[in-house]
Amino acid sequence: MVMTMRIANSSSSSCTTAAFRQGFFAALPFIASNGIAGIAMGVAYRSLELGFVPAVLFSLVVYSATAQAVTLGLWALPPPVAALMFACVATNARYLVMGAQLRQLFPDISRRVMLPILFLLADASWLMTVAEAERGRRDAGYLLGCSLPMAIGWIGGTALGYALPLRPHGPFAIAAAFLPFAFVAALLPTQWRGRKSLLPWTVSAAVGIAVASKLDQSWAMLIGGGAGMFVNLLCGDDA
Repeated sequence: MVMTMRIANSSSSSCTTAAFRQGFFAALPFIASNGIAGIAMGVAYRSLELGFVPAVLFSLVVYSATAQAVTLGLWALPPPVAALMFACVATNARYLVMGAQLRQLFPDISRRVMLPILFLLADASWLMTVAEAERGRRDAGYLLGCSLPMAIGWIGGTALGYALPLRPHGPFAIAAAFLPFAFVAALLPTQWRGRKSLLPWTVSAAVGIAVASKLDQSWAMLIGGGAGMFVNLLCGDDA
């Protein structure tokens, strides 16, 4: 008999422990992959002389590899708080779209159940959950299950990378320098919507290249991405 974490008002969606287990085991490989990236992030935070607790809290509270990677290039003392916050908002704007789609997939699940689950939302767990829903299996327990190993890998990897005696200029530190590009490149296929994406992407690339000649590469990525997002919003659903 399937144990249900919450009984939905409709049979269209539910939140069961059986689906949680299925999602958890399906996402177990992400503990290793996210862990390796998290180690690189931990080494990068240590090279910035950020304390162990703040470094781990950064990965726990922000919990966005893309946003954290972009903010690495913006880090300074004292921290530019406004720029860091803008970077996090701009790079995480895609989660608004993901959240809206999940709301359609799980309309019967209450907010007090969904909001804690969404705290652990990641690009891969969203894709896996949408794929499950397309197979006719709509279960928020699956989303939580596949999100958890990703969070364990990323947050645990950050702590491990900071604690390990890795050289500040060793392989992991070099990898950390390429994290912004790696995460952006990994996201590109999921954001492409055919011809509709041509205009905002072109604007984003043009602005980024223009800014790169004047400012830091992370600022170029941030401002270029913001310009593309602005064009996309202006064009509405047609962009």
